[in-house]
Amino acid sequence: MSNFLDSIQVELIFSLIIMTCLAIFFIYAGRKVAAADPTAKPKGVVLVVETGVKMIYDYLKGIMPKKFEKNYYPYFAMLFAYLVISNISGLIGFEAPTSNYSITLAMTIITFCLIQFNAIKKQGFLNYIWGAVWPPTNLLSILSPLISLSMRLFGNILSGSILMYLVYQFTGYLSSYVINFNFLGPIIAPVLHCYFDIFAGCVQTLVFVTLSSILIMMENPDEE
Repeated sequence: MSNFLDSIQVELIFSLIIMTCLAIFFIYAGRKVAAADPTAKPKGVVLVVETGVKMIYDYLKGIMPKKFEKNYYPYFAMLFAYLVISNISGLIGFEAPTSNYSITLAMTIITFCLIQFNAIKKQGFLNYIWGAVWPPTNLLSILSPLISLSMRLFGNILSGSILMYLVYQFTGYLSSYVINFNFLGPIIAPVLHCYFDIFAGCVQTLVFVTLSSILIMMENPDEE
């Protein structure tokens, strides 16, 4: 049993915690929205939810046509919420789930499957298979989004985590010359956390969602 627990990666545990918290919040927010008076000015949780949904909706509407609204907007909204919380979770002492490649790869596989599904709808199954294997270099272009999307998100979040770890180690080393306590870390680290956790985390979320939506849209057949 202990060997099994030791094999569990801590980022997976934090990912489950984040997903559970998001699920609880969305259930609570959904009930609040359902019970709210549609003629009254929204406030509290209802205002937060409506603002967030509208921001994501307007952003996706600028990238994907309206025909994608029913099938893809909810997926990208949930992906956006999960990635933002995961990327900035280091601020509360979590190991960012997106610093684990198995998690970023799993999310990318979902997008990758959607891309291929739409490509098959657009080209037909036999044409898709033939285009994938001939010429052989086409297989690389098909697999490239799977590698580039997952590695980009993973690499940027992991590098930020490593740099912050080095900052704390270095400030602890300098502080030890004065007192056996890292007093320089809380002074220097907040500014760097603002960049690596908040700014970079939000940017990488936008990059992942934007590229995913564009790649899916490019392979979707025209529909009336």
